[in-house]
Amino acid sequence: MSKTWRERSAKVQVKESDLPSSIPPQTGLVFNIWYNKWSQGQGGQSRFVSPFRLDPKLHSGKTLGDKQETQFFCLYFAKGMCCLGKKCQYMHHVPENEDMLRLAAKTDVLDCFGREKFAFYRDDMAGVGSFRKHNKTLYVGGISSALGNRPLKSNQIENRIRFLFSELGEIDKLHYLESKNCAFIKFKRQCNAEFAKEVVANQSLLIPSDREWEERLQLTGLQVKWAHDDPNPRAKREEEEEKRQETLDLMVHLLDKSNETQAAEEVKKGENESAEEKHGRIFSGEVLNKLRKRKTNFKSENAKEKRQKTEEPQKASLVDYPSSSSEDE
Repeated sequence: MSKTWRERSAKVQVKESDLPSSIPPQTGLVFNIWYNKWSQGQGGQSRFVSPFRLDPKLHSGKTLGDKQETQFFCLYFAKGMCCLGKKCQYMHHVPENEDMLRLAAKTDVLDCFGREKFAFYRDDMAGVGSFRKHNKTLYVGGISSALGNRPLKSNQIENRIRFLFSELGEIDKLHYLESKNCAFIKFKRQCNAEFAKEVVANQSLLIPSDREWEERLQLTGLQVKWAHDDPNPRAKREEEEEKRQETLDLMVHLLDKSNETQAAEEVKKGENESAEEKHGRIFSGEVLNKLRKRKTNFKSENAKEKRQKTEEPQKASLVDYPSSSSEDE
């Protein structure tokens, strides 16, 4: 039976001598650090297929960052090109629910890699993202080119997309639009969407058994960016419900941690807490039990509402992007 990432050390993904330059080949006169590309010249090919790729089952493991209880993930690990392995000061695993709760309790203005978000999205919806909105949905374009224009059925392409993203977190919805050569993937947690955006960008959808596999680096990879808000009223209601659920989860998490800390201090001191001290607790067991009961009731109400929705005619709930010639190249 294979070990979980907690039972092994993180592996070195690439040697330092094999790392590429962080600046793309010059195609203009001025390098724009905001868009990470050259301007005032011929743009050239903006997308490529990365020679590095994350394998979560193989590369995940404990790092120095886990021992130091860091809150953030390694960006280079996500891109499949960390040369530090177990010596890295950031985490090397796919974000889990506990990670999401820790990040939510710490800050809203930093992403899962510790990068500062901005007030507004970039015009092209790429980049780190905005701290004004919890966005869990990614837009994935350039699917045909990432397949080397390999003729596959719609369900085969969707299965490849689902497999690629399902390794990076729990998926809530996946909607593949064959006519527009794009897909929308919504994750259960925002930190998984942030993580997956970096993992999948400029990756190929080809697999080793495809005859085009050896030539994949000469093709163009997937384009991954943030999706716009879904104008569907039902989607907006679901988003509000998800925010309420996440808030309850975070409150229960904080209360559990607070009571665990208090209990550990009592055991260490070897003192019995008096009735007066129990009464003076900020987070009492009674409050925690009530909050958990409310959380359970909230989940039951959501489950009942979802059952009712399944009986109604289903419509695409994710916004459709207009087709673009650059995506079909």
